Amino acid sequence: MVSAMRLATLAIIVQDGKVLLGEKKKGEIGTGTLNGPGGKLDPGETLTECLIREVDEELEIKLDADQLKKVAIITFFAGGEPDFGVHVYRTQYFEGELKETADMIPNWYDIQDLPFDRMLGSDHMWFKQAVDGESFCANVYYKERASGFERIDFLPFVDTEVVA
Repeated sequence: MVSAMRLATLAIIVQDGKVLLGEKKKGEIGTGTLNGPGGKLDPGETLTECLIREVDEELEIKLDADQLKKVAIITFFAGGEPDFGVHVYRTQYFEGELKETADMIPNWYDIQDLPFDRMLGSDHMWFKQAVDGESFCANVYYKERASGFERIDFLPFVDTEVVA
């Protein structure tokens, strides 16, 4: 039985030539890897509401909806089936002090020396473009959920706003 594709968000927070990544301590995908904060859309939420909630839960900082720029929409496929549609937002602004939580251990990483060896398999193909603020859509194919990266297809950027 094929399950419906789920929607999620991802924040790329950049400041002073660095990007904020967190080591995921738990979660459905990527435990033990570095990633930006974000997560699954809850029923009735907009994408920006989801992103703001998830970043607060994972790092205890506040994002400003007016300072978010959507830079990518990536559809991740597992075993040939669409698995997650991830809406990626970039910002330079947040309020509060970063804290380790039950979800993530935050740290700043130099944009020119990203730790791709500690990130998910496809990240080396698209993450830097999102950090640089380039807009794109992409289909990313894995053999299984988040393992066995096969390929990425870049597509023109078309923004879509959805509510769960």
